[in-house]
Amino acid sequence: MRKAGLGGIAVLCCALLAAAASQASIRTLASPGDWSGAWHGTYDCAQGITGLDLTISPLGARSVKAVFSFHAVPQNPSVPTGEFEMTGQLGERPGHLLLRAGVWTVQPILYVTVDLDGDFHPASTEYRGRVLGPGCTFFHLRRDPLV
Repeated sequence: MRKAGLGGIAVLCCALLAAAASQASIRTLASPGDWSGAWHGTYDCAQGITGLDLTISPLGARSVKAVFSFHAVPQNPSVPTGEFEMTGQLGERPGHLLLRAGVWTVQPILYVTVDLDGDFHPASTEYRGRVLGPGCTFFHLRRDPLV
């Protein structure tokens, strides 16, 4: 009987540790500096699935700046390359970030800027959410490992 009790305690401890690790992951994105780095993934808009590289750096107490760089991916090779600046605000809930488009640095003809509204998901280690723009749906990004 004692072994069963210890096994139950071990399971409970593991569950508590997993929950604490999950909360720690969310907390690590609680300040602008926590979001810093290069994020890579894709987004979907009128042109189809598109590669996205997002570089984020701190700007203020609750804000960040970013560079949104998009490019073709194998499943959609005709997408041109483009880039624009963004600014963002950390949300009220931990792990939430809203990025608003700024000025173009490289603008392909007929392309418009978009905004990103999403959350960091500790289980997948992705920043993902909605792309706010014409004909757009989702984005998902992963950060380069911190060195």
